[in-house]
Amino acid sequence: MDKVPYNKTVRRQRRNGTVTLACSICGEDDPTVIEKHHLFGRNNSDELIPLCKNCHVKITDEQNKISPNARSKNATPQEKLGYHLVTSGSLLELIGKAQKNLGHEVIRHE
Repeated sequence: MDKVPYNKTVRRQRRNGTVTLACSICGEDDPTVIEKHHLFGRNNSDELIPLCKNCHVKITDEQNKISPNARSKNATPQEKLGYHLVTSGSLLELIGKAQKNLGHEVIRHE
């Protein structure tokens, strides 16, 4: 979601007491632990997703393995592409783990 609509939605929900954002990876919906995450870094993206603090740290740790120069506004197109691939791969890896765990839970509770 783009930054402006995301922030407007969160402000409106907080005013109404109906915050419905949940972590895009694990589904955590406690509003005290939901944070906004810049999908491809603050310097390169206005796209935001909600993540719980735990998932946010995991994604950010992977992003921080990329050198600061390759994450900057001045990064080459190749560096930016690599950074986007690392970010997307990290997200998909966590989502895949969550799906596998959910699948096992569904099978156990038949």
